[in-house]
Amino acid sequence: MEFITLKNEQIEVTLCSLGASIFRLIFDHQDMMLSPIKEKDFARTDIYFNKIVGRICGRILKDNEVILHGGPHGLSTQEFNYVKKDNKVIFSYLSKGDESSQEGALEIKVIYTLVDNYLEVEISITPDQEMMVYLTHHNFFSLGANSVSQLSLKLDSDTYVTYDQRLLPEKREIIKDKYDFKAFTKAMKYGEIDNYFLLKNNEILLKSDLYQLKLITDYQGVHIYSDYFLDGVTTRLTNVDHHRALAIEPQDDKLEKELLRAHQTLKRTSKYIFSKLD
Repeated sequence: MEFITLKNEQIEVTLCSLGASIFRLIFDHQDMMLSPIKEKDFARTDIYFNKIVGRICGRILKDNEVILHGGPHGLSTQEFNYVKKDNKVIFSYLSKGDESSQEGALEIKVIYTLVDNYLEVEISITPDQEMMVYLTHHNFFSLGANSVSQLSLKLDSDTYVTYDQRLLPEKREIIKDKYDFKAFTKAMKYGEIDNYFLLKNNEILLKSDLYQLKLITDYQGVHIYSDYFLDGVTTRLTNVDHHRALAIEPQDDKLEKELLRAHQTLKRTSKYIFSKLD
């Protein structure tokens, strides 16, 4: 597990080779993302803080077993190679299978670019045969706050995905009263969130009392998770082990998954723009 730092006048971000991840991001001298105090906690296979997860993210059913984020040999547990070039870090990894998708090889490249007040993340994947691939960047945002209750969310969506008792994607629901975030709304207004939202535009906003994140992405939607599982990990802004930050995971459509053709390269880009509120 190696750490690499990118820094400019506004942001300092510490990246990690494990899971091609973000270990810590500081803007205006404040932590913007969930960051464990102990490196050994970050290395746990059941911790997905700011890591690339997959090859199939989320929960799927395989051989009557529920597999989460690729399983114990998923991408979040793997060491990526990397090259640092000026304001970029380029991670690469050749995946030869995991518990969720065991057939074929998959070339993965993750490029982090730091410019002014934003961090851009480009993920590209190329399989050697037709396969199902759904990666995401499992980022948790705190924006200097110590609880999800202090965060407000805004996204333009008419539908969200519900889940069954095993937390497997079940069906799409029209947003009426519940999960209406078209205007800034407290993230916990409707209770716990662990749902996928199809986006009508490519912009998601999150704010605390002092800071705002604007996420611009070309994924079809986002999965929002309110960090409600207790994991025993102590992070930098709070001593509690849940409801510390809001996970915003850009993903393509969870219910209409498409196969990626052999040697077809798929690219997805997300830009995370940080600002201080007046």
